[in-house]
Amino acid sequence: MPPTGTQFMQGIAERGIPDQWQRLGWVLAYDGAISTHLVRAVQEAHESGSAEARDAALRLFDEKQDNLAEARQFIASKLGEYDASERWAKLDAVIREVDMDQLVDELRPHFGFHPFPIVLESFKFNINYIREHGFRTFYTMTDDYLTEIEKMTREGRAAFEAREGEQHFPPFWLFKLDLNSIEVPTHCDICRLAITYAERALEDAEQAG
Repeated sequence: MPPTGTQFMQGIAERGIPDQWQRLGWVLAYDGAISTHLVRAVQEAHESGSAEARDAALRLFDEKQDNLAEARQFIASKLGEYDASERWAKLDAVIREVDMDQLVDELRPHFGFHPFPIVLESFKFNINYIREHGFRTFYTMTDDYLTEIEKMTREGRAAFEAREGEQHFPPFWLFKLDLNSIEVPTHCDICRLAITYAERALEDAEQAG
C-alpha cells in the first residue's frame, strides 16, 4: 500500500529528500533567484550606463546558463543510470497506485495557503503526467522545457549586449525572460515531491519484501 500524505510528510521530516533529487531541486529553484537578481542588474546597467553594472549583468547571464546546464547534465546522467537499472518501470508502478485526491488533501495544510495553491496544482499535474507517460518521459519533457529556457536566456543576453529596446524599460525580452524563469521553480523544483514519493515508497517496499 503506498504511503498516505501524512506518512509522506513524516518521511520527509525524518529522512529529507533523497540527496540526488534535492540537488536538482535546488539548482532549478536557483534559476528563479538568478533571474530576480538579473532583472535588477539589467535595470542598474540601464540607469547608470556604467561598465561595471554591465559586466555584473553579463556575469549573471552566464551564471544562469551554467546553472541550467548543470540541471540538464544531471537529468541526462539520471536517464542513463535508471535506464540501466530498469528503475523507471518500478517507480511508475508506485505512482499508479496513489490515491491522488487523498494525497493532495493531506498535503493541503502544508502547501495550500493561497487560493490557487501552485505547489499542489503543479504536483497534481506532475503525478497525472507521470501516470499517463511515465517518469522517464516526464524527465525528457523537463529537459525539453529547460532547453527552451536556455534558448531564451541566450537570446536575452544577445539582446542586452546589442542594447535593444533601451528606450523602454523594462524591454519585453527581459519581462519575458523573468516571468518564464521564475516559473521554473514552480514546475521543476516541485517535481522533487513526485520523485521523492515514488523513491521512498519503492525503497520501503523493497526493504519490507
